[in-house]
Amino acid sequence: MAPLPRTISQTTEAIYAAYAKSRGQAWDSMGISISILGEECERALWYELRWASQPEVIDGLKAITFETGNIEETRLLNALRMIGCEVDEVDHRGKQYRASAVAGHVRGKMDGKVLGLPEAVKTWHVVECKSMKETYWKAVVKDGVRKGYYAHWVQLNLYCHLFGFERGLYICRNKNTGEVHSERIETDHVEAIRLLARAERIVKAANPPPKLHEDPEAKLAFKCKHMCKHKAICHDKAFARISCRTCLHATPEMFGDAAWSCARWNKPLSLAEQKAGCPAHLFVPTLVPGEVVDANDEEEWVLYTLHDGREWRDGVKPARRYWHHPESGSVFMTTADEPDPREGGGDGALVEELTAAEFATLSERYAQDNNED
Repeated sequence: MAPLPRTISQTTEAIYAAYAKSRGQAWDSMGISISILGEECERALWYELRWASQPEVIDGLKAITFETGNIEETRLLNALRMIGCEVDEVDHRGKQYRASAVAGHVRGKMDGKVLGLPEAVKTWHVVECKSMKETYWKAVVKDGVRKGYYAHWVQLNLYCHLFGFERGLYICRNKNTGEVHSERIETDHVEAIRLLARAERIVKAANPPPKLHEDPEAKLAFKCKHMCKHKAICHDKAFARISCRTCLHATPEMFGDAAWSCARWNKPLSLAEQKAGCPAHLFVPTLVPGEVVDANDEEEWVLYTLHDGREWRDGVKPARRYWHHPESGSVFMTTADEPDPREGGGDGALVEELTAAEFATLSERYAQDNNED
């Protein structure tokens, strides 16, 4: 007799669904997050800025993981209070301290600042709280955060630099054992300036920087193959998503707060407009998996020979359809020749179709909810 299949717990599924709903939409950052500025691959940072790949949808399990990180942060800040430190984690509006650079195209939120550490009682420190698995923990304890977890060091060091602090405190907790590690850093302003100059160069680049690895199957390209959400467009010859930021008419401006403008319509672009794009959208040519063979400025089209030998003309766009996934709060677009997301089963049954006006309204609302990032 065949064994009975293991049933999926409705309680577990309900918990995941509730967490996914509570987390809100899968959103795009207004710029490059300071939390990823230590990323080795400049191309990945350019893709992030340009919204080249679909935003990550936050399912229930991921939402629980993010909540765990927030709980750990609160626990570590409270631990500092328990030893008599003064901890300041919000500004005059009651929100996390925000930092921005490169005309707002680089941005992030710091965990807080602390005064009264036993090693330096009278010195304010920027504080960065993390939790991590055993492998990363051991590297940090052995070599220090700058060598053991460079991205975390970059994050802390940049906040120190941008807020004008000379010292920072990195405090982390081992997810496996519960152990706490803390270390103080001295702000390296020279490295911070170098990283911000690098970020500015990426922001101003009209085309993606070179690939970190040409072959994602290579041994050294493990992150490309398994950990990068941009693999499809970087290595697998997929098209980038349609938005103003993947259009050759759009430019990130070096004034204001993460401002973008459109040369085609000679106007600044709101976040909602950037997400929606327009019928005049033409891909940045290096985002198309092919080679340009012809173009017509007056008729506004570009002809490509794609990687598989087919010809494709950018500029004749099929009609767009707009969608909303209420459970996760995400909005997205498809073209008329793409499958109906409601027919794919699973969460697709929860997707509802929107008008273009409804899509723009929801996009603007979600952008306002998350504009601190």
